[in-house]
Amino acid sequence: MDIIEINCEDERYPKRLLKIKNFPSKLYAVGNIELLNSRYTVGIVGSRKCSEYGRKVAYEFAREISESGICVVSGMAVGIDGMAHNGAVGEIGRTIAVLGSGFNHIYPNENEWLFHKILENCGCIISEYAPNVEADTKNFPKRNRIISGISDSILVVEAKYRSGSSITTKYAKEQGKIVYAIPNNIYASSGLGTNMMIQDGAILTLRAEEIVKNIKNDNTTNNLNLNIKKNGRRKINFKNDKIINIKENSEKIERSRVDRKEKQIDGEYLPIYKLLSYEPMHINELSRKLKMTIQEITPIITMMEIEGYLEQVQTNYFVRND
Repeated sequence: MDIIEINCEDERYPKRLLKIKNFPSKLYAVGNIELLNSRYTVGIVGSRKCSEYGRKVAYEFAREISESGICVVSGMAVGIDGMAHNGAVGEIGRTIAVLGSGFNHIYPNENEWLFHKILENCGCIISEYAPNVEADTKNFPKRNRIISGISDSILVVEAKYRSGSSITTKYAKEQGKIVYAIPNNIYASSGLGTNMMIQDGAILTLRAEEIVKNIKNDNTTNNLNLNIKKNGRRKINFKNDKIINIKENSEKIERSRVDRKEKQIDGEYLPIYKLLSYEPMHINELSRKLKMTIQEITPIITMMEIEGYLEQVQTNYFVRND
């Protein structure tokens, strides 16, 4: 297995990735690295413990999207990710997998066959971690920013409430990407997250061709006029009034939801909640920023976790739950 190191100044480095915050200074890649700058890309994500409905939708959407010439990006996890890669891999050179570990520690083990299948079919697999870095839970939320960063848009097929997919969609919104979601049975816990994403502004989609049309249309996301302001923030000029309204409404809903959430939070919780984001933060950093001792913070964090305001993704590393 020939591992290629690509630093951020290399012309082979994904151009889309350079536009996000905290992009990796270096990537490790195997396979067809030309895919990293594919003309069109769509990230497909969802639950590891998915239903048969979710598996079928992920496979069929990925197959149709890849057949249209669009590269499918996902995280090679079991469940939705694996089905997305499997659906796309039939089209030679149409999928990119982003790992949360080094290449000498393929994770999950049960998808090692998929790792080889992607490479055999001229796909590409990348990681920001050196080959000997083992899988670690704190790596996966970070990995999700790369999935959304490389993708023109994100499709969430099936996700539970407060799932890893919500982190990916949060990154996607911050990066100015449009998020699509597949509606689900309102009584099924496996799809509660996607239904809530639709409520919060994700575009409900029923057919793969809707995404394909939007990605390829001259007036949609792939042809945005992206200008970098002097202060480093992106200014997004949409050419289509419909897309402008979608984005503006989505952002208004997101701001309103966050504002409402913060107003509902107990005064003791609020300083911690405002500091946390979707990047894991260690309790020591919280202590330093809040100028509080670990002993003072620990009981508050414990109650916030019980009440669902935050999640511990690894020992003493916390992320916000919206």
